[in-house]
Amino acid sequence: MNRFLFSCFVFSLMFSCAEPKADNACDLEDSIFLPNIFYRLVTKDKSNQCGYNLSAKLPACELSYEETHLAENWAQVKTEMETQFALGSGANESISQYNLATVGTVTGNSTTAFQGALNAPNGQIYFLPYDSTMFLSINPFTKTYANAGSAGGAVEFIGGSLGPSGIIYLSPHQSNNFLSIDTTNVNQQKTVGNQSMGGAAYNGAIYAPNGKIYFVPSSQTIIRYYDTINKTLGSVASPTSGGFSSAVLTPDGKIYFIPFTTTTMYILDTNNDSVTTHPHVFVLSGGNGYIAGILTPNGRIYMIPFNNLPPIYLDTASGQIVPLSNIPSAGSAMFNGAVLAPNGKIYPVPFAYNNFISIDTKDNTISTLFANPGGTTAYRGGALSADGDIYLAPHGANRFDLIHTNSIGKFCNSLRLSPYWNKL
Repeated sequence: MNRFLFSCFVFSLMFSCAEPKADNACDLEDSIFLPNIFYRLVTKDKSNQCGYNLSAKLPACELSYEETHLAENWAQVKTEMETQFALGSGANESISQYNLATVGTVTGNSTTAFQGALNAPNGQIYFLPYDSTMFLSINPFTKTYANAGSAGGAVEFIGGSLGPSGIIYLSPHQSNNFLSIDTTNVNQQKTVGNQSMGGAAYNGAIYAPNGKIYFVPSSQTIIRYYDTINKTLGSVASPTSGGFSSAVLTPDGKIYFIPFTTTTMYILDTNNDSVTTHPHVFVLSGGNGYIAGILTPNGRIYMIPFNNLPPIYLDTASGQIVPLSNIPSAGSAMFNGAVLAPNGKIYPVPFAYNNFISIDTKDNTISTLFANPGGTTAYRGGALSADGDIYLAPHGANRFDLIHTNSIGKFCNSLRLSPYWNKL
């Protein structure tokens, strides 16, 4: 009998759970008011009703990484980031060689191996090839490495971005192929598109809230994208100058392209694929500007110089460009990449610069930390582990190194994998 009643109940729900219609959905006395709310809860309708949102705001660390860059979740992400920042640091930073193998022994290339590092949902950190003929994954818990698949070398790609479902999308530099790596499926590689392009085409990529992976123009002037929903390549109608090193995604869905060989910053609004420019004329030194950009929860984009320039930040609320103090003993080809740590500090990744430094985003203090053991073409990029260490992607450094940031707070997986920061 009970089974019969239950079956009838389920049967009735199947036919009654069509969207209720009401003359006035905000009229409390309308007989459809409560059924309408029930229907919206059952169908997980997140839109507003009568000025109220029926869905609870999940804390940042309960979101999937694919949800962290949605505009409606920025408040929780910002709160969680600032909570960790407030905890500060314990002991001073230090550097250590976490595995005694040499890069040359592991990859066959000890001089121009990798550029860029990305976190993946499987807990591994992936070093992306520059001239290496293999992708390398690092287990930050065991401090071991594994061959994550073959690569063509010859700077086919520079950087990339983690997209949805654990898939990494590589940014074509000398290659005409758009390649993906499925980190959830034994690192299966797939060519998702092909486009005839000139050399040095793109540097890095951004995973936007609309499901598209946008590639950062280097020699190209066209912003191309891969639509992960429709599985198609496309391009933005308005051209740019090209000449960007990387890009930064902001909570309003805009991508800011970091000027490297151009003096103009272009801004792509991914809500409608429109392109604008910032009025500031960026200063270059030796023909180069800024090599990396980092978003902070107060809405600033910090830009790290390549040659002898001061770091700067863009206040995205006011549009103002603000210079910081000069880098001690600044020179040429200083950095390549930067990582934001849970203590609120930005760690530029040294390329030819003699030392590691930090930029404290609390007061913009620049501190010299310790010597760079990797040589004059040391590292290009890095990725943050769950315990707050930064794993450096070796380029010319023939060793595997990490920075102990000694942050008291920690970034949960949702934040470490977030498209805001897990990119090059």
